[in-house]
Amino acid sequence: MKKTILFMLSSCLLLGLFACSNQNKEANTNNDQNIVNINEQINEEKNENDVRQVVWEQLSSEQQEWIDGSTWKNGKVTEITLNENMMTQVDDKSYKGKEVYLIDFPTTSKSFPNNMIVYADVNTFDYIGNGLVD
Repeated sequence: MKKTILFMLSSCLLLGLFACSNQNKEANTNNDQNIVNINEQINEEKNENDVRQVVWEQLSSEQQEWIDGSTWKNGKVTEITLNENMMTQVDDKSYKGKEVYLIDFPTTSKSFPNNMIVYADVNTFDYIGNGLVD
């Protein structure tokens, strides 16, 4: 009887140890994934901030004054494929069908639309031209 109780007790302890050790491995894996995700978000934010600032500096002073708050920090960046319908205010037609940044700056205009769309090269952040606004 003592051997049976001792066997059952030791089995429970071993089972508990195995269960806890697996949880630690899973927690470490999840922490590593979270760290990678956070680093990716920081890099994306840094890249987004860089493109907004670089393009802002390439705009004319009139365009900069027309933007609400007169700062590049309010711009929203998305990556799009530039098609022919979007290129009416773009001089360089070589960007047709290529990935570019679309930067949407809010403007001081009280009427609608009250934003300004600007296109920039994905690799060099060069100002390509303005986009049409609905």
